[in-house]
Amino acid sequence: MNYFGFIFVLVLLSLQIKATSFDLLKCDQYTIDDGLPQSFVENFFQDKKGFLWISTQDGLSRFNGYEFENFYSNPFDSTTILSNYIIGMSNWNQDSICFTTRIGISIFDPLSKKFKNFPFALNNDTVGSITSSVFLPTNAIIVSSSKGLFEIKILNNKSVIRSLNFQKKIKRLISCDNRIFFASDNTLHEITKTSVLAAKQFPKNIKGIFSTENGIGISFENQFIHLNKKNIEEKTFSIPASVNDCILSDGRYWLATQENGLVIYTPNSEKPFNRSLNQKRKNSLVSKKIKCIFKDSFGIIWIGTDSGINKIDPSKQQLLHYKASQHSPHSSNNTWSFWENDSLFLSGYDNGLQILKKSNKTHYWIPFKGLILDITNFNDTILLGTSKGVYSLTQKDTAYSMDSLFLDVSYSGNQDVIFKFLKTKNKLLIGSLNYLSLYDENLTLKNRWKLKNVRDFTELNNTVYFIAHPTSIYQLINLENNAEIVTTPLNEVEHLLGLSIEKSEGNNIWLGFYGGGVIKYNIRNKSSEHYSTKNGLPNNTIYSIISTENSIWFSTNGGLSKYNIKTKEFENYTASDGIQSLEFNSGSAYVNNKNQIYFGGINGYNIVNTNKQNINSVPPKVYISSIMYDGQDLLSSNSKKISTENNSRIVTIPHKKNNFQIIVDVLHYSSPNENLFKTKLDGWQKDWQTVKGKRVYKFSNLNYGEYNFLVKSANSDGIWNPKEEKITIIIKPPFYLTWWFISGISAFILGFIAITIKSRINRSKIQREILEKKVRDRTREVENQKKKLEEKNKELEEEKNKEEEVLLNVLPRETAKELVSTGKSTPKSYKMATVMFADFKNFTKITENLGPKELVAELDDSFAKFDDIVGALNIEKIKTSGDAYMCVGGIPIRNQTNPVDCVLAAFQFQKYMFQKREIREGTGKPQWHLRVGLHTGALVAGVVGKKKFLYDVWGDTVNTAARMETSAEEGMINVSGATYEHIKDYFECEYRGKLPVKNKGAIDMFYVTRIKTGLCKDENGQTPNRKFFELLNFKVYTQQSFQNVRDYFIDLLEQNEFVSKLKYHGPHHTVDVMNSAERIGLAEGIGKEELMLVKLAALFHDSGFLNKYQDNEFEGAKLAKRELPRYGFTDGQVEVVVNMILATKIPQDPKNHLEEILCDADLDYLGRDKNEFERISSSLAQELIDMKIIKSMEDWDPIQVKFLESHQYYTKTCIESRRPNKIQRLREIKNRLTGPNQE
Repeated sequence: MNYFGFIFVLVLLSLQIKATSFDLLKCDQYTIDDGLPQSFVENFFQDKKGFLWISTQDGLSRFNGYEFENFYSNPFDSTTILSNYIIGMSNWNQDSICFTTRIGISIFDPLSKKFKNFPFALNNDTVGSITSSVFLPTNAIIVSSSKGLFEIKILNNKSVIRSLNFQKKIKRLISCDNRIFFASDNTLHEITKTSVLAAKQFPKNIKGIFSTENGIGISFENQFIHLNKKNIEEKTFSIPASVNDCILSDGRYWLATQENGLVIYTPNSEKPFNRSLNQKRKNSLVSKKIKCIFKDSFGIIWIGTDSGINKIDPSKQQLLHYKASQHSPHSSNNTWSFWENDSLFLSGYDNGLQILKKSNKTHYWIPFKGLILDITNFNDTILLGTSKGVYSLTQKDTAYSMDSLFLDVSYSGNQDVIFKFLKTKNKLLIGSLNYLSLYDENLTLKNRWKLKNVRDFTELNNTVYFIAHPTSIYQLINLENNAEIVTTPLNEVEHLLGLSIEKSEGNNIWLGFYGGGVIKYNIRNKSSEHYSTKNGLPNNTIYSIISTENSIWFSTNGGLSKYNIKTKEFENYTASDGIQSLEFNSGSAYVNNKNQIYFGGINGYNIVNTNKQNINSVPPKVYISSIMYDGQDLLSSNSKKISTENNSRIVTIPHKKNNFQIIVDVLHYSSPNENLFKTKLDGWQKDWQTVKGKRVYKFSNLNYGEYNFLVKSANSDGIWNPKEEKITIIIKPPFYLTWWFISGISAFILGFIAITIKSRINRSKIQREILEKKVRDRTREVENQKKKLEEKNKELEEEKNKEEEVLLNVLPRETAKELVSTGKSTPKSYKMATVMFADFKNFTKITENLGPKELVAELDDSFAKFDDIVGALNIEKIKTSGDAYMCVGGIPIRNQTNPVDCVLAAFQFQKYMFQKREIREGTGKPQWHLRVGLHTGALVAGVVGKKKFLYDVWGDTVNTAARMETSAEEGMINVSGATYEHIKDYFECEYRGKLPVKNKGAIDMFYVTRIKTGLCKDENGQTPNRKFFELLNFKVYTQQSFQNVRDYFIDLLEQNEFVSKLKYHGPHHTVDVMNSAERIGLAEGIGKEELMLVKLAALFHDSGFLNKYQDNEFEGAKLAKRELPRYGFTDGQVEVVVNMILATKIPQDPKNHLEEILCDADLDYLGRDKNEFERISSSLAQELIDMKIIKSMEDWDPIQVKFLESHQYYTKTCIESRRPNKIQRLREIKNRLTGPNQE
């Protein structure tokens, strides 16, 4: 057979031709900076537990996915490895590992972390220098050396050497399917139990031999052959370089070459080579000189080079990264557009066009001074949409060029910026900065519409939809005849710039905005849904949207995002996933016929293989590797605190200083820092604790007892290993709780107590008899004196009570106490008190028909009832004079409800008299009719004289009240205008006109007829209900409390040195927001209490600046929660205020109408006239400069644009009155930044 009949010759030309792979591999890198002992990696090995061992030319390392643990040879320590240069590695006896060096083998004990050495080749001329080794399952190895083949056995801790009688030069020993092979010259040999056999011969010398999962790989000069397990040739192909190692994974051959990096061969592919070369880029190979390659049990491929290690997870190649500068050094890599057919792949940049000719993988670069924003093929002409108009691509021989001005799309003397092409129904649509243009199949202009920023198209149900500015959904109809544009307004985002549009199943259209997130609009039911960072997007600027079968992909200013249509969840991709950078470019997206998505950004482009799952399905392994206590590892072999029972490890820790930490190794190398841990310490924790990437668990001060530490693990894709690792930890009790200590102490204490008790009994017996006699005598004496003293005190108390009862009957309690304690009472002034007079109509005529006793009894009955009424309402009775009864509300204890209290008392007076008249009806006895007068004002109250004390009041208020009473008709309650102002919200009143009063002029009078409907229990309107008192409490106390807290906190803000100097958030801003809140609240028609709460929240919303500048809303909410209850506000009111304050945090997030009012009031200035807006905006900018948040005024306008675009008004009042002005301010700022015609 001709072994070289199937040879592909690959010529590498450094300038024009390079082998390129569109299946670029994402590689992680580990170098000496990450902890490797040395850069030149010789080999890999994975032990039974799953730890990865790396041998280098100067040291050995064990890797757990997080850190490298290095081992070195030390000639002065016999427990270290024989040599730093390791030739072979394999498992040995349970968990031990055997390492082959040039001079012998070292067996590693993982518990003690020490080596047992057998230097059988050291100074042994029979064996010579070892070159390779294969390990046998019987604690023996076969080694190749400079002197031939030898079998080495370890018996009784000694090495026994047996020659296999083969002295030719040996390339390498390998093990395949429990058979041992090696190569020598041009022959493949097999070692059997009895001899060495020639298994296969080749016409050329063998350069290398490698064991794969399905057979043996053999390399020759410029050729590679793979034999199956029966030594039959399975694959043969040419190679351009020397092969150092090989693996077979998923049907592909991975070849580690000496000079050409990693070569990947897929036998059934049309392309003989897929290659990933060292391009000095992130996630690429660290070197093109590869020594070894290894696939671990988790499916991870490890590549050892002369500069470190590369790690590739083949299951994680959904996102691939490409940079044009790899083949076109002049490219900026800032990618904007793509196009592909069977022969060419084109990609556009901000400084040129790259062309890949697929037949020979040749790259061409065409420089261009501008952006190439879109590429399409129309009628066999490749059109290029650029920032300088429409160009065409032409080819002459092997050269390509861009011909300018293929179509004229000019604006103001310059060619317009071309954003996007769309081919539909033999027509070409061109979207540009200032137009939408329609061309027929001959590229003749048929129509042109003046529209701004026509950036993207999509087709749904044979209808073209596109996005432009002003932002709406634009629909192009009648494309075959007279094309027309129909718009569907999107009011909530009309001020934002639309960047992208895409269709999806279910008649949905997706629209992406600059700073506004995504809107999904259903064209059938006209419904819409908004998605933003709150829903899981990484950023609210959406550059491109691509729809696939079950997903929607978004390129943003914060990375890539995939929306799962079924689960309605976002999965975001960042730099750690292999994306070119977090920033992508507007409109830079393309889908080829293999459903691969291209996304362009500022550092190249990403290729998304939508057909790959991107999930590593192999679960990890988990081990409890260390328990560190007092600087020692309790799990090490020399630890005395570990034992084993029923194959379970038990660690014992003293109670004193029981601070320890458990270190866990979760072995899975795909994304180690993303591995998941579930842990629980039984006996202390009830529930499992789930964390990511945490390996160390610290515990301290545990109570003595037995605990079980349990741990489970999952890889970074959430694939859990059902097995759990367990270790038992016993905390010893303190010495004072041990049985021997307790027994000894108990015996000592009992003996001491017994002796002490016996001696004390004898002494105390005598002392007790003496003391008992003294106590009896002294007790009798004390009891006699106590009895006399109690009798005297009782007499004095009775006399004192009589005096106080007399005083309390004629004086208020406070005044009486003052007289008793000081001997006098000081008159007091009252700003507001209500005086009430009541007397009986025609009292003189009534007295003519009654005897003295009967008259006094009638008056006593009525006045006694009046006393009960005023006492219940906290009204002070002053005196009676004849048939007149006088009382005053609001003294001696001041209150704000005294006008209402007195009117309620007057109603009860009249009700009682009415009941008496009904009883007397028909008896012939005289009927008593009461008239009542009230006036509210200032007066003085106190006690005058030294004898026969009388509590009285003086002032014009008393005289006016008397006039009110004399001016009243029988059965009526007459009040002055002053009293009316205090009671009008609760009672229905009838105006009577004016009454002339001496020295005061005419005053208004009102009859109080009843309590207002809805505030009373009875039909007559004389008994108040619960709503009556709620209204009274709100108007009298709550509104006053609001005024008090307002005055206090405005003064506090003005006096604070920091807040008073703030240019924007000073006290003036708080007053402005309160005024705006009141204006908006009244316009929205909210109630009085709600309006007060909104103003109260406005007062506190920036009070947090008293404590800190950042997150002041939380501080303001805490301050309101602490202070408002002190002013009498209820818990419910305080909660409403706190929620309103928190809703003003940027970005605002109101949940109800009141929160919407406060949010709009806080940013009311955004919609004011230009002068007011500029004044307030400048003050805010200056404050941010003072606080060093921005550097200068030049930074302010771009920030304002982003803020105004993202802001919205919530109330109908502000949407109608403020929103138009806000949009105008936004346009003015944009014009100031870029000019009116630029976007």
